[in-house]
Amino acid sequence: MKKFGIFLTIFAFALFISNCKKDLNNNPEPEPPVDTTKKMSDLVIPQDFNFETSVTAQITINDFKSSRADGDIKYEVYLYNSNGVNIDVTTLGDDGDPLHQTGKLVDVLNNLNAVKITDNPNFTLDITIPGYYDTLFVTRNDLGHYTSMMIPITAQTLFVHFPLEEIPDHSGQLKDDPTDILYAVNSLSEMYSINPLTGEVEYLPNLPSNTGGSWTCAIDPVEEVLYTIGINSPYYLYAFDLNDQTWENRGKTQYQGPRLGYNINDGMLYYSFGYWMLLINPENGKLVSYYRIYGLDDLDGGDVCFANNGTMYISSESGLYRCTFDSRNSIYAERLSAENLPNYPNSLTFDQNQELWWASNVFNEGLNKWEGRSFIMDTVTGAFEDRWTFTNNYIHDLATMPLDENQINDLDSDGDGIIDFYDEYPNDGDRAYDTYTPSVYGWGTYAFEDLWPYEGDYDFNDLVLNYRYTHVFNSEDRIVETYLTFNIKNIGGSFRNGFGIELDMDESLIENVTGSVLSGLVTLNGKGLEAGQAKPVVILFDDAMQISKNTSGIRLVITYSDPIATADFGTKNPFIFINQHREKEVHLANMPPTSLADVNLFGTGDDDSNPATGRYYKTSSNLPWAIDIIHDFVFPQEKVAIIQGYNKFADWAESGGVNYKDWYKDQDGYRNTSYLVIDSQ
Repeated sequence: MKKFGIFLTIFAFALFISNCKKDLNNNPEPEPPVDTTKKMSDLVIPQDFNFETSVTAQITINDFKSSRADGDIKYEVYLYNSNGVNIDVTTLGDDGDPLHQTGKLVDVLNNLNAVKITDNPNFTLDITIPGYYDTLFVTRNDLGHYTSMMIPITAQTLFVHFPLEEIPDHSGQLKDDPTDILYAVNSLSEMYSINPLTGEVEYLPNLPSNTGGSWTCAIDPVEEVLYTIGINSPYYLYAFDLNDQTWENRGKTQYQGPRLGYNINDGMLYYSFGYWMLLINPENGKLVSYYRIYGLDDLDGGDVCFANNGTMYISSESGLYRCTFDSRNSIYAERLSAENLPNYPNSLTFDQNQELWWASNVFNEGLNKWEGRSFIMDTVTGAFEDRWTFTNNYIHDLATMPLDENQINDLDSDGDGIIDFYDEYPNDGDRAYDTYTPSVYGWGTYAFEDLWPYEGDYDFNDLVLNYRYTHVFNSEDRIVETYLTFNIKNIGGSFRNGFGIELDMDESLIENVTGSVLSGLVTLNGKGLEAGQAKPVVILFDDAMQISKNTSGIRLVITYSDPIATADFGTKNPFIFINQHREKEVHLANMPPTSLADVNLFGTGDDDSNPATGRYYKTSSNLPWAIDIIHDFVFPQEKVAIIQGYNKFADWAESGGVNYKDWYKDQDGYRNTSYLVIDSQ
């Protein structure tokens, strides 16, 4: 009996455990993870949204007439955005100690959009810009007297009011000696002038006490102002009036560097350390652009300066370099010196005779002290010779105030009424300046799907084209020529697609179009336009497969019967025609077809066009077959929808373009790079 009781107890306990386990097993099993990735067909897109990434704006400038240059003033409009490039670099300062600097560099001056040279102080400019830009940077060049303004983009019509300024006349000042004057600064806060003919030194007012001295100086010869940047953080920019001999704090630069030069051609200070070149606005010390320098064999020390012809020279411990500027914020330095410089170089400046001076501090063992020494260097081989030794003077930088007080030559070589200093074509009387879309170095992108009228995979890589449009203006502000420049970035499918642009303008205005690459599908008329069209149509190519992928610099050139007004050049309507079927066109959303398109294809397949209401090339979900990105575009991998590679595309589209106007940029959280063709950037 006792054993049976024990058995019952064990059985009951086992039953209890079994029931407990059964209860636990009855809990709901976790469901497999749900695919939360939004599909293109899931997007709820406003019906009137056209997937535009650009905006148009009109700038109205109200100014005062110039008292110089026969009344002409040159205005330039740049695009500004505060997002920039992060830097982290360590170099040696002029004191020989390591200098570690971090920060964010923004770019403006590589984003030139519009130019105007005029004697009329009140005018308007129409521009097309990327929608994410929130500010314009407008410069005013009155014969080398520069002023600038930052204009927030708060509406489609913007007003710029330049304040009235009196331009001082320095004629007859600073000319006691018939020679240039060299100016020197050092880390002891000293400043003095040097007669380059005799080596005579004259002490000037010391640098402001809170600078900690300076390693840099540069002179604006038009304003007759010397600029220097303090060694102490936050590295203030100071301006010294060479006539009044007074100092003015212009603002924080936030960076410390050994190299500083003034460029009379754009009115900017070029401030450099390591392999970075920063462009500083002299009015306030703020950064407006940057470049990465390639080719320096040594990054330490040196200086930067400009020759009369605009060529920039830079030096470091490895010698003298001649520089050339390239797109994508790049400077290429060509080494001229055969050997490293024997002393730590810290100065570089041209005199009026275009002799290149440099300086250093050399330890004199006999005197047991450091002394400043100056040298003359040639710009062909980098060879140099001694000039002056300053036993009691330290030198950390030199700058030149030229003898010639008229620094801006009013020569007009081509006789078009625009002086060479303003004229981008000084030897061509038919041309004066250029304007750009999207900007002087920037690219826009057309990206197409080519299965229309059926939906594709929305990778927008079947044909990807970079574009840049340039209008060439004459001195009367009329367009004489237009360049349509393209790069083929990708051909994603097997279709032999063609590409063209319909221009909403009067064909009689066009004299000739050149540059089309054709294989026989398209017929051109005598002007180089496509035959049989109601509006002018230019064809870049009729078979992309006949042109190598990644081909760059394909250019259509439009010349005009007579120079035209800006308003005469109408809207551009880009399109592809699919796989050698000329009648099968694909345009941007809500852009109409050309005369040669087969309109019977509308409303077939997945197309939801309604020509009667102006609705074209959209699905019933309002999705397009083509997008225009006014920026370079890193396209998705094959068969990867754009919303997988660009995390903000869906928000942008569903908001009707209000949110994330810069969805295509490389910002934190914007891209899923595993789905993009990164080498397409």
